[in-house]
This record gives sequence, C-alpha cells and structure tokens, in this order.
Amino acid sequence: MKCLCCNKIIADNASDNEKINDWHTKCVKQFFGTSKFPMIDISSKNLVEIARESTNKGFTVPGVQKKLSLHFEGGAKPRLTLSNYPTGYILKPQTEEYKALPEAEFLVMSMAKITGIKTVLFALVKLDNGYAYITKRIDREGENMLAMEDFCQLDERLTQDKYKGSYERCAKLIDRYSEQRGFDMSELFLRLVFSFVVGNSDMHLKNFSLIEDGAGSQKYMLSSAYDLLPVNAILPEDDEQFALTINGKKRNIHKKDFLLFAENVGIPALAAKKIIADIVSLEDTYISMCKDSYLPEHLKAALIDIITSRTSVLRS
Repeated sequence: MKCLCCNKIIADNASDNEKINDWHTKCVKQFFGTSKFPMIDISSKNLVEIARESTNKGFTVPGVQKKLSLHFEGGAKPRLTLSNYPTGYILKPQTEEYKALPEAEFLVMSMAKITGIKTVLFALVKLDNGYAYITKRIDREGENMLAMEDFCQLDERLTQDKYKGSYERCAKLIDRYSEQRGFDMSELFLRLVFSFVVGNSDMHLKNFSLIEDGAGSQKYMLSSAYDLLPVNAILPEDDEQFALTINGKKRNIHKKDFLLFAENVGIPALAAKKIIADIVSLEDTYISMCKDSYLPEHLKAALIDIITSRTSVLRS
C-alpha cells in the first residue's frame, strides 16, 4: 500500500485512517493543514455528470479536462465542498472520454518532481468511481492572492490562441518579465526536454505562468509546473511532439533542436547538454515508476515505448 500523496509505502503499523485513505498523516498536514483527512462532500457516483454539466454554472476552471473548484473547510470535521468560484483546491475526476487521466497526471507530475522540476502540490484521492487528481492552488498566500499570469495573457493572446506561438517566444517573455531570468530560462529548458521524453505534447501558452514571489511584490518568477500529462501515450493518433514550435517545428524533434534552442535563448551549451544527460540518465527510473504506477497496462506499455524512444533520440 502506497500513500496517494508522497507515493511512499504506508507501513503495516500505520493508523486506521492512514490505511483507509491511503494517505500518511504527515502528508495530510502538509497538503491540507489539518491532521484529519477531509471528507470530499461530493457524490462520487454523480461526479462525472457534475463535471460535464458544471461548466456553465461556474464550478470548473478553464481547460479541456474537467477541473472542479473545491473549498476547504477546516475544524473538527474538515471537508472539501464544490465551489462556484476559484478557491484553494482543484479536483480532476475521471472522464468518460479518456481512462485514467488522474493516474496519468499523478505519474508524470511525480516523474517531474524527481527530475528536479518545481511542481505544485498534487496527489490522488479515492472516490467510488476510481481515483481523482487533486492539486492545491499556488496563487494563494494565506488570505492574500498572488498575481499570476499565464503566457497566453502575457503575450496578449486570446485563450483560443494558446497553441499559437513558439517556445522561443516563451523564453522572450521570461527574459522580459522574470526577476530570475537565468534560473527560469534553465527551468523552461528542463521542462521542455522532460516533456519531450514523457510524451507531454500539450505544453501550450496557458501551461506556463509567471507568479509574484510575494503578495504585492510585483516581482515575478516562473511558477511551479502544473498540468503535465503523457498526451502522446493517451492520444497515439496525435503525431505532434510539442504544442508550440521549437526551431519552427512541432514534430520530428532531435537533440540538435534543443541545443539550438538553448543557444538562441542564452543557455550555455555545457549546461544544456548536462540537463539533457541528466534526464536521459533517469530513463530506468521513469520506466520503473511507470511499471509501478496506477495506469492500466496498455498505457504503461505505450508510455514506456515513448520514454525509451525519446531518450534514444537524445543520446544520438
């Protein structure tokens, strides 16, 4: 039995609550700020229907995958309730169209974390109809809100234009607005190489954001990573490897494309090669995580094939 938050073993001598919820008590405290796992005050039997119908009722946040906004209520009996305005947590339930999206996102976010990528807090929770993915909003600092703008907004584009543009343009936005340009540029490069390896072909403009480093500071840095999915494994018919262009293309990406990108955005060649080599060195770890994940077997096989072929490309 593994914790659905930290993915580490839950010991045989764990508490009953830890075994029931598949969460360590310390993980509950870190994620929710309470010692008791909150009740999810939503009928899981109707969760898919709620997600499908709630778009026009204000219960979801934008995106193809349904995302329910949840409000956390503390106290003696903590609970999470559906909210009609953005609050502290976002829940992504199972979908009818694609199976195991929550499990897939949890896996790739876990892979990103061990790669050294900054990630939002994320976990899985058990519902009657399977697992749901939960994440904590990062634009909250106590009672204060942090200013946060995605790259679609920063580039003055409409939401429907989120797939228009390039990663070179993303680098220019970092160069223009980030207070830690060098670090964030390397972080951008790290995320792009990682996304290529795990088949995350949906890193569009809204999946990158700059966020204040403190409420009212007006100093911005690249936000923690979110919405990472192995799209090429889930949608094998999609032959594009990236959502935006790198060196003018979205498919048939090679190592030289990453090195040229690094040169164009001011990342030293040695640093770029080291990032690539570090990710390639994690191939066996990624594959082991995939085999040990909650994904159905066909998705495990598809993702392992992608990881194997993409790391091979980066070795050449």
